[in-house]
Amino acid sequence: MNELNSAYITEQNTLAAGGAWIWLLEIETPTTAYAGNPLLYTNNNSNIIWPTAGGDTYTTMPFNMDDVEASLDGKFGEFKLHIGDLALSGDLRTRVSATAGLVGSIVRLRVVHSDHLDLTEPAIDESAEVLSCERMLNAVILTLGIPSLLSRRFPRDRYVPGFCRHKFEGALCQYLTPRLPDGTLHIATSNNVVFTPNLGAVEGYPVNNIYMENANLVNKVFVFAQPLGTLQTLGRLALSKDTGFIISGSLYNDGFFLAENYYAVNATTVYVKTEDGGGRVFTEETVLTGVTLTLGYSDCDHTLDACNKRDNTQNYGGSPGVSGGVYG
Repeated sequence: MNELNSAYITEQNTLAAGGAWIWLLEIETPTTAYAGNPLLYTNNNSNIIWPTAGGDTYTTMPFNMDDVEASLDGKFGEFKLHIGDLALSGDLRTRVSATAGLVGSIVRLRVVHSDHLDLTEPAIDESAEVLSCERMLNAVILTLGIPSLLSRRFPRDRYVPGFCRHKFEGALCQYLTPRLPDGTLHIATSNNVVFTPNLGAVEGYPVNNIYMENANLVNKVFVFAQPLGTLQTLGRLALSKDTGFIISGSLYNDGFFLAENYYAVNATTVYVKTEDGGGRVFTEETVLTGVTLTLGYSDCDHTLDACNKRDNTQNYGGSPGVSGGVYG
């Protein structure tokens, strides 16, 4: 901490003064949604702007702390911060609910003087981490301190052969399903769909056929597949390897399809490799009600097979080499 300002020293040594020492509380949550947007409170009876020139506004909120005790036996010190928040839909309780109790957030406590709010350095400036949280009817109680590495699980992760521990589409999974700006999937729907098995050879490949009248498959769905496929003759778009899509709404031919060697589309038709080319067997079928084609995947069963379908095995979070599992 910097050397205490002489104005604070004067206030400390004054027997009677008109001003007051004020606590300022800052809670910074290191998540994408709240980074750079800390909660700012003061135990003053009115809002405080500190420092006066271009500072932040600290909203009045009753709070108090337990006494902080020094440890002589090597324990990590902890103390409780009681924040008297009664607003069930207020910023504090909303953030507590959205961030698993603010655990990992940094709480910064400063002390300033009401007659010297122009000073940019506080008289006291201390920080601690939120270790746990309790929500009471009339208060939010945060346990603050320094996290102990000795209380953490080691090793951090549990490795099993047949189950990926990563959150689907999370930072460690890294797979991203193609989606519209509002988060919905790319879907085409048709009320006149024909499944034709063993259509014959298309550009040298034995194929089945999925015909979807007025589906606009290229522009509405497959133009969003990454990487984008290559244009073929007759206006077809050959899908890139590992482009996945799901058919639903038919009686016999629902399922997942993965583009390998030969999947091509035009506005109304998907040409799917036959069993001879390593694909599935279609059942001849005509459907006159809604059938949908959905680009990508909406969920994951956390298996190695799921990663294979997505060409994402390099990020698989299981351990196939561990004996005793379905892969070991």
